[in-house]
Amino acid sequence: MNHYYTDNKDLDSKRKEFTYYFDNEVFRFTTDNGVFSKNNVDYGTYILIRSIYRKDLGHSLLDLGSGYGPVGIILKRFHPELETEMAEVNSRAVDLAVSNCAENQTDIRVHLCDDITLLDHKFDTIVLNPPIRAGKAVIYDLYEKSRAMLTERGHFYIVIRKAQGAKSSIAKLETLFSDVTVIEKDSGYFVIDCCDQS
Repeated sequence: MNHYYTDNKDLDSKRKEFTYYFDNEVFRFTTDNGVFSKNNVDYGTYILIRSIYRKDLGHSLLDLGSGYGPVGIILKRFHPELETEMAEVNSRAVDLAVSNCAENQTDIRVHLCDDITLLDHKFDTIVLNPPIRAGKAVIYDLYEKSRAMLTERGHFYIVIRKAQGAKSSIAKLETLFSDVTVIEKDSGYFVIDCCDQS
């Protein structure tokens, strides 16, 4: 089945642009058919960004499943010192993310990548809005690989709706991390902070 978490190169292209405002900052994004939330930054992504953009994100961040790049770009704007990277399986989304990074003057490495464990270093922070349509097996694999790619005291943040499996995701994450905390609830969305306190 084709959805945004596949690399469907045959889909007709119809690019569009929109302006997005976050905490008095202005961003310009170009999107296209075949990418997640092509008309605007979706509410779950907004809640995820809002919940963490003032936190200490360490020295390095990975925006996993970055789509056309709003999470990584916005967080980089507020943390210009943060070494930020994106990973995405959809080549069209990768092309858009590269273009959007340039448009928003953010220095971010973007990877076309379906296995982040092949990247050459670990990250202090990994953020993910899980691709629900891809199915639980894919999502849980992303959780496991994110755990493997975190630094010792790193944080993994996800946003997921209660109706789309937040409770089962929490149960899965508790098998991977010693500390799993819901840090935000809004309109049925949960933002979850996962780390190891050792």
